[in-house]
Amino acid sequence: MIKQALLNYKKQSKKVYLNTKNFFKPEIFVKLADSNSEIKQAQKLRYQVFFSDRNKKKILNISNFRKDSDKYDSYCDHIIVNYKHSKFSKNKVIGTYRLLQQKVAEKKIGFYTSEEFCLDKLIQSYEYTNMLELSRSCISQKFRNRNVLKLMWREIYNYINTNKIDGMFGTASFLEIDIQKINNQLLFLQQNYKMPENIRVKARKYCRAKIDYSKNIELNLKLVKSLPTLIKGYIKLNAYIGDGAVIDYKFKTTDVFVFLPSNKINKEYVEKIV
Repeated sequence: MIKQALLNYKKQSKKVYLNTKNFFKPEIFVKLADSNSEIKQAQKLRYQVFFSDRNKKKILNISNFRKDSDKYDSYCDHIIVNYKHSKFSKNKVIGTYRLLQQKVAEKKIGFYTSEEFCLDKLIQSYEYTNMLELSRSCISQKFRNRNVLKLMWREIYNYINTNKIDGMFGTASFLEIDIQKINNQLLFLQQNYKMPENIRVKARKYCRAKIDYSKNIELNLKLVKSLPTLIKGYIKLNAYIGDGAVIDYKFKTTDVFVFLPSNKINKEYVEKIV
């Protein structure tokens, strides 16, 4: 009886196949951070990229240990790109971008960019009333390829459409504080992409870099290629550049102001990245 029952069970039972092919396949995905834990991971990545990787030494601060954070973080949305080595591994944040809406900034904290640049003309023009400030963009050194940047820009594009953003701005940086080494690049940006006068943002006098703008720079492929990746991306999207540049000695960068009206976005370029 027992033997017959076992035979009947084997006939009725179906074989189950478990597909494990994708269990060990790496995965990269983008999202808005929705927990303090994820924001802290983004802050740790920022510290790694902005300080440790470049300076090869740790910056010890008891209140800000091994993470880059400031008073604006609590009022921002944080785009994060996560990497999973396999289905069984933990998420690792490999890219981040910080977003601050105008309505939040004006009600709560102000704009981070205003510490280096005077935004009065842009804000008081009332031409743009629902802007978005972008800041703290970085990607882990091991994952610096176009795919990760594309993922972040795809999320930003969805964000501006969802929230009906009419303009985006922030700073983009050269990883250099010796103005002489990037003088031609700065002149090229000023002479070809400067913001319209009625909304023009200018570097604040106390931190404005001393640059001789009288020299004429001709457009050439070598000069364009030498621009930072982020600035090249903004230009392809049809962004404007503010007046002047600022040397940030804390981050060891030279910053320029970038402004991108939503109605001027290059749709052909967007289609390539989203």
